[in-house]
Amino acid sequence: MKQLAFDFFNAEPITDKQTGEGPLRRQPRLPKAPPDFEKRESFTLTPAFSYRLERVKRKTVGFVIDERGLTIRAPRWVSVADIEKMIQKREDWIQKKLVQFANWQKEVGTQSVRFEDGQSIPYLGKPLTMVLDPKAPTVYKNESEHEPRLIVNLSKNASPERIRDLVQVWFRKEAERYIGERLKAIAAKALVSYSGWGLSSAKGRWGSCSADRKIRLNWRLIHLDPSIIDYVISHELAHLDEMNHSARFWKRVAEIDPNYSEARQKLKGIYIPTLPF
Repeated sequence: MKQLAFDFFNAEPITDKQTGEGPLRRQPRLPKAPPDFEKRESFTLTPAFSYRLERVKRKTVGFVIDERGLTIRAPRWVSVADIEKMIQKREDWIQKKLVQFANWQKEVGTQSVRFEDGQSIPYLGKPLTMVLDPKAPTVYKNESEHEPRLIVNLSKNASPERIRDLVQVWFRKEAERYIGERLKAIAAKALVSYSGWGLSSAKGRWGSCSADRKIRLNWRLIHLDPSIIDYVISHELAHLDEMNHSARFWKRVAEIDPNYSEARQKLKGIYIPTLPF
């Protein structure tokens, strides 16, 4: 799955020029909709298309395009009439993104991982092959071989669900170790301090920084290239000095990670629900 969205950081007011450029922007949870989910199928534009309306706790209106079509995420105090005026104002952009998403689906499709012997899972941007070995004492990464392997202490006829559970536990532990080490190292080099940190399981954002200087980083970053992980960490550390996405913020990101631009572009092409877990 993938989405195209203009959804906004830090509850900033919507303007014509805002199109959700922040790479760590909030994304909707899929596939379940909230209990108060609203769906409007008959709203007519030129050309006509349908949209879904989700009432959520937020201060702005977010537009999301994914395999379900167009979804509007808005607080309850914004009227349907005002929402539809926004849609009309952005009709060209919406139609363009709908076409882009349809083309992406044809070209790439949905990524998936089969949890069985011999299959690979991305680890720090490179494939890590799963090898089922009932004689293994635990789940561990074999460092001695030319091709990295993840040895899983299960028989080859183990269920995919069981394999997935054990492998996910290993990846989460690795995320805590690796991301924690990188966060500490980058913060020390940048001469910034945070009050605490933890792993996030969010399906909609890579990281966050709160006003009390606590940082949360998505554990699924462990699947990505180290340069991308460093960028996300640098992004959140920069928020300790600038709680916004102003020019001063991006200058601070560049000071912490001079090569962040390339990693940022790569991150824009990665949608969290396409990752293995």
